[in-house]
Amino acid sequence: MTLYETLRTDLLKGEFEPGSRLRMESLKERYGSGVNLLRECLTRLSSDGLVIAEGQKGFHVASFSIQKMEELTRLRILLETDGARASFENGDMEWESNLVAAHHKLEHVESKMRENIDEYFMMWHRCDYEFHAALIGACQSELHMHYHRQIYDQFRQFVVMELRTEGFRGKYVVDEHHAVLEAALNRDLQACVDALEAHLGGFLRRMRENNTHKKQ
Repeated sequence: MTLYETLRTDLLKGEFEPGSRLRMESLKERYGSGVNLLRECLTRLSSDGLVIAEGQKGFHVASFSIQKMEELTRLRILLETDGARASFENGDMEWESNLVAAHHKLEHVESKMRENIDEYFMMWHRCDYEFHAALIGACQSELHMHYHRQIYDQFRQFVVMELRTEGFRGKYVVDEHHAVLEAALNRDLQACVDALEAHLGGFLRRMRENNTHKKQ
């Protein structure tokens, strides 16, 4: 794994607190790498939206806010529902097979997540992305897929906060993904939109509730 991939993985796993400063001396010690390579990787990660560049001040992890989570949720729902619509129109048997296969892998790793979150987190992250990417995989737009991946990762960077504090939601997540799959295989766009809004909007709803409880 390259340094960029290692840093990206650690950011997605929640190894750094949202908003925290990424100090070069600490990163050099942690990753055994030089400043120039670290800066190059952090610059790439800033273009991914996982890190914020502050000019001469260096870099810090993207800060969490309910407003930002609202924007990311809205964008994910928009990209996935529009991508699903196009895929329902263009998708063939190969698209359906890829979607079913991606769901099968995801369902398997979700059962593992109930046993050990830390051990299976990155596998779950990869399989979850592959399922949602397979859903829109026949949209026939590389640009659509590119921006979906960026928004997916930024969304995931904040969702891991809930995972760390509340644990894996188990059967609820499994059922939500199954509802998306069934709607897609039936090419029922409204059912798919409803399933995605329930699934993705659920993270936002719970974060709002947690944020309200903290203020009380």
